[in-house]
Amino acid sequence: MDQGILGKIGNKVDEAGTGSKVSKDSAAPENVSGSPASPTDTVNLTSDAKLLERLDKTLASLPSVDSNRVAEIKTAIENGDYQIDSDAIAEAMIRLDRSFGE
Repeated sequence: MDQGILGKIGNKVDEAGTGSKVSKDSAAPENVSGSPASPTDTVNLTSDAKLLERLDKTLASLPSVDSNRVAEIKTAIENGDYQIDSDAIAEAMIRLDRSFGE
């Protein structure tokens, strides 16, 4: 890819990150028909996209770490009671690996 194009893209990303408006690149087409976008243009999301949006919002509302579970495991390790099921871990890794091939 042309390094000049990469520089332009990087500059526009930097400008967008600072809250500045990114100017339209004169070489870029306005849209497929060549006419400016009208205020009545709409975007319709598929049901899959809507589901992903709901899942994203749900995951964002959950805590990133289950503090209670971490405390339980920490206590079990300290007491020497933490048991690792290596067969279950291996089976889960195999299932995950196979899912990449599907």
